[in-house]
Amino acid sequence: MARFFRFARMLARHSSPYTLISQPPVDPDDAYNDDGVAVAPTPTVTVLRGSIQPLSARWLQLDGGKYTEDDRALYTLATHQNGDVIRYQGRTYKVDGEEDRPDYTDFNKYLLKWVSTP
Repeated sequence: MARFFRFARMLARHSSPYTLISQPPVDPDDAYNDDGVAVAPTPTVTVLRGSIQPLSARWLQLDGGKYTEDDRALYTLATHQNGDVIRYQGRTYKVDGEEDRPDYTDFNKYLLKWVSTP
């Protein structure tokens, strides 16, 4: 029988706010204004809580150097999808993967790739 680790209370106590920026799906009927100019949909901004930590040395060595010291791990009770955009302390990250362990824990762990600012 698998053990279930309950860290939600500890995570809530040691978490800080971060921002999820969601791009709504593009509606082809609303993609252009009356002058025929393309209109980008307004992103939705949601403030969530979690713990964003540097990656361990083990993660930095995985996948032939796919992850760098600028990348992070996110521990949260929220659910994210690959490609979600996260803003934290003035830096932008994209959710790049999930460490799948729902049978063992009551929180989610995601890998965040740093996105260079334009």
